[in-house]
Amino acid sequence: MTDLAPDAHEAPPAPATPLPEPLAPPPRMTRGRAIVEVLLCSSYPTQILAAATLAAAGIHGLTPDGGLDARFVIGVALLDAVLVTGLIVLFMWQNGESLAATFLARRPTWREVVLGVALAPLVLLGVALVVVTIRAVAPSLHNVPANPMGALMRDPMVVATFAVVVVVAGGLREELQRGFQLHRLTGHVCGPLPALLLASVAFGAGHTVQGYDVAVATGVLGAAWGALFLFRHSIAAGATSHALFNFSQVLAAWTIGEMPGG
Repeated sequence: MTDLAPDAHEAPPAPATPLPEPLAPPPRMTRGRAIVEVLLCSSYPTQILAAATLAAAGIHGLTPDGGLDARFVIGVALLDAVLVTGLIVLFMWQNGESLAATFLARRPTWREVVLGVALAPLVLLGVALVVVTIRAVAPSLHNVPANPMGALMRDPMVVATFAVVVVVAGGLREELQRGFQLHRLTGHVCGPLPALLLASVAFGAGHTVQGYDVAVATGVLGAAWGALFLFRHSIAAGATSHALFNFSQVLAAWTIGEMPGG
């Protein structure tokens, strides 16, 4: 009779490589609460609060000659970043959600960062093409001849400070914010495409001070980063390319004396 028993001297098979844990499902909450959390983390209420706080401290948006006050712009960006990040952490803590599982998907972060670096040149080229196309097809949308941020790029100290702000408060915070909005909207309010559209329109609308053409291009850019998060379930690649894009904008503004936009 054939012996079907395993060979006693045969080494046991190596255990299979464990699959990554699935993303945590969205917590139980009403659609109304999800919408409120998205709105509170949209930057609109927090920027209003930040602006009011700075105004109470005697720092206003415009200088006596009508230009933007660098202290105000930087202050609003930093306060908004702190408030929005704090709200996201608070809301997720209240619902027992993991920040890492939601925004990093347990992917190797270094690989996502490498992807973000690789995407940065494509982002720059894509935005340039979108802006050129908009100005050719709908020139009336180019309603701001010179980006008002460009006037802030003449003082090296302001440039250095602004570079840090756009990387931290722009690239990192905005992608955390976008990831949270998409996480809440797709989990409780609507499907991925409507959620992406809503988040992208809101993102572009926040840049109208730089011109309608820049706002449209920024909305398209936000849609690209949002789609990247929806496909990869990680903000690392988007945050990296976003931070590099913002830094390149500041560098270009300092070099040529005009903020390109975005």
